Parts: sequence; C-alpha cells; structure tokens
Amino acid sequence: MNHKKFWGLTAILVWGATGVAAQTIAEELYADVRRAAGLHYTQPVPVSPHDTPAPAGKTPFYINHFSCPSAYYLERQEYYDDPYETLMKADSLGKLTDIGREVLVRVTQLRSEAREKTGELTEVGKQQARELARQLTIRLPEVFTDNTFVDGRSIVENHCLLTLGEAALQISRAHHPMGMFIDASHRTRSWMDAEDKVLEEQRNNPEAMACYNEFTKRWAPDDQRLMRVLFNDPDYAAGIDAAALSRQLFDLAGSPQYEVSAVSQHFNLFDIFTFEEIHRHWMRRNAWAYIRYGGCTLNGGHQPYIQRQPLWNLIHQGDSIMKLDYPVVHLRYTHENVVMSLVCLLELDGYGVQTSCLDSLEAYGWADYRISPLGGSMVFVHYRSDKNDPDPLVRVLLNGREARLPIASDCAPYYHWQDVKRYYLRKLYAYARERNEE
Repeated sequence: MNHKKFWGLTAILVWGATGVAAQTIAEELYADVRRAAGLHYTQPVPVSPHDTPAPAGKTPFYINHFSCPSAYYLERQEYYDDPYETLMKADSLGKLTDIGREVLVRVTQLRSEAREKTGELTEVGKQQARELARQLTIRLPEVFTDNTFVDGRSIVENHCLLTLGEAALQISRAHHPMGMFIDASHRTRSWMDAEDKVLEEQRNNPEAMACYNEFTKRWAPDDQRLMRVLFNDPDYAAGIDAAALSRQLFDLAGSPQYEVSAVSQHFNLFDIFTFEEIHRHWMRRNAWAYIRYGGCTLNGGHQPYIQRQPLWNLIHQGDSIMKLDYPVVHLRYTHENVVMSLVCLLELDGYGVQTSCLDSLEAYGWADYRISPLGGSMVFVHYRSDKNDPDPLVRVLLNGREARLPIASDCAPYYHWQDVKRYYLRKLYAYARERNEE
C-alpha cells in the first residue's frame, strides 16, 4: 500500500486544523514518520554538529552527561505476541484481506526477529551508542586526554547497562590509556531514577485524566478504517477490539527503525495508516508524556520535580570538579522519561512550559521525540581558563544541539556557572519551601 498518494491532502487538513505554529511538528512527522514513535524514536547522530566557539581563554574541562539508552527491542514479548495472535486467528478462519495477510507476514517476521531479545539493544542501538560516544570525543578533544578520568554509571536496566558498555568501550578504544570506572547499582537510583510518592499520586488525578480522556476522544484515529483494510468480514471485524489492535500495530510500526536485519531493512507498517492517523496516534501519546513528565498544570505542574535529585547532583558535581588538575567525564545512563523530566525541570529550550491545554502542545513545540528520544542526551560542558578561574562557564547540549537556558547571558550559548547555579538553587529551594508548607 502506497501511503504517499493521500498524505499530502491529509497533512494540509491537519496543519490547517492545528495552526501555523504546529506546522513545524507536522512537517517533521511527514518528513520522517518514525518520529511518531515518540520516546522510542531513534535519535540520529548529527553528521556535523554546530559548536559556537568558546569565549577567549576558556577551554572545556568537565562533562556531565545524562543519556537515554540507545535503540532497543520492545520490552515485553506481549507487544509482539498480541497483534500476532489476533491476526493469526483471523487468518485461520479466512477473515484477512490480502493486505491483512501481508501485515501478518510482517508481524510474524518482526516477532521472530525479536524473540528472546526483549529489552536488549539492537544492532542499530549498539552502533548508535558507539558513534555518539565517538562524536563526543571528537567535539571536545580537550576533555578526552591521557589524564582524563571517566566515571560511567547506569541504572540497573539491561538496555542502559549495555549502552554504557558500548560507549565506554568506544571511548577507551579512542583514548588509551585513560582512567575509567563503570558501575551499575540500585544505590544510584536516588539520583538517576528518583521516585516521589507524593507527586506520583498527584500525576493521574481526576482533573488530568478527565482532560486527557476528552482529548484522546476528540483526536481518536479512525480505527474502523484500519479494520476494513485488514479484515474481509465486517461481522468478524466487529468483534475485534479495533482501538487495541490499531495501537498494537502502531507500536510495532515504530520498532523496525531500530533493526538492521534483512527482514527489518524492508519492513514497514506505517503504510497501513494514513498520515492523519499517524499524527493522531502521536498526539495522544505526546499528551500522555506531558501529563506524566512535563509541566502540565492539570496535576499541579510539578511532575518534573520528581527528578530534582539529579539536578542537585549536577550542581554539586559542577562545584566539586572545579579545582581538579585533570579533566573529568561523568556518563549517566537512565530511562528516557527521567531525561525528559530533567529537561523540563531545567526548562531547556522552553520545554518547561506549563499549560492545562493539551491542544496547545504543538504550538509550544513540545514534542516527546525532540526531548528524549532513544540515544538522546543532556550534556553539561564546563569551561574555565585554569583551576583558579573565578568565572567558569557552562554550555548545555540537548540531543547534540546547543540548548537555551532560561537565564540571561552575555555570551550565550555559554552561561556563567554562578548564574546557572543560583537560578536552579533558588528554584529547588522554592519548591522545597512549598512542600514543607503543605
């Protein structure tokens, strides 16, 4: 099925309905529908990233790197099994159309490829981790020297551990000898994957859920159209949970972008959806991510503060490294949602936006795949003239690009560390006072 022949019209209709500012996201999805996988979109490695020269006399000496895992297989076997079993049963009864049988072949192939690999890095993910680490060493050669100490930590999750391993091997291969320590422990969870029962209980409060349910109802994709494409018997199709099957196939549609086998190189499930359906599936997932990890005011606007411990750690490490005689690199690998919450808490590139209107997210440019895709990262790079420099600077890279901070600077995208530290400490203390007053 060729989806391109009807995407142009539906794209225009969607853009017209959601406003001029939303065109950027609609155009991005249209240009690469794999972005609709959201948090499971594989972050491309920039070929020639732009770096603004540092102010005179300043050189990088410290990197604090928080990263999502690289591309991995879906975490549960049921994600592959459930749509497979639904289609297999229909096929055994002769209820699939020609397209339905073709989709079954594709789902069967992907399910076979992912067998006993759930949650593991794919080959693309391994390559992605190595290339991202290699590019970091190329972009910041002053930090990666024979005297550098690299400290790598991961939460105890398979894909995060494996991503750290691939990155560490690449760095040690490029720069040897080099001091390096890597570890994964549940002890790191407090500042790499924090929990907060108070905020988590507020997350899905009645107001937020009522608004989200109303939003998803208005932007529901045409699941019945897809059932007509897959099944040749309307009465049989009426007994299928159309919304569930559509959602399951959409999950699988995003997953082959992570593979490199002969099967997946030619795999495509997005072509069974119209562009409008793809857009609507993504809109609903994006809104869900915003409610859970962004500054959504429907549940108080404080969800990013769940990850305030990583911010405390960033500030503490930024100060403690200042007087060392040698460069230091901290590599941290954690869940995509942790990085998303931290980016929102830091208000990087305006992603700390607070609103109760889920329909406004595209106008604000708040898109999950822009914030914390697979392989995405938030990197604080510290600069100084020497270890006694009274005015060190910091530059932040978000997914490889220079990011804007909500702080005034006379040398942006470089910021005075004391200004950065002051801004975020005030923010953290203000929230602590608010919590104590409740």
